[in-house]
Amino acid sequence: MATLFITEYESLAPIDNRIYAQCGMEDGGVTRQTVTYTTSTASSAFAQGTHFIRVMADAYATLEFGTAPTATATTHPIQANVEYWFGVCEGDKVAAYDGSS
Repeated sequence: MATLFITEYESLAPIDNRIYAQCGMEDGGVTRQTVTYTTSTASSAFAQGTHFIRVMADAYATLEFGTAPTATATTHPIQANVEYWFGVCEGDKVAAYDGSS
């Protein structure tokens, strides 16, 4: 089994009043969760106020987003041990699949 590590953020880190860094604001309101997957497995719903997530899988995965997502071999692929950022809607979920089960 593989694991998808998810960190939820309300906002990106501000550099000044008009520019934001391409990383989440670590302000204590961060939510973290993990999903263990082989077949398509969905996360818990993203927390209220979540607008961005950072994900990293310890093995190849395909991802699907939505209120009831099912990842398949043809959905969004990510490589192992690489950090990815996505804009998301609060209450949605992400599903991960290993692409071979």
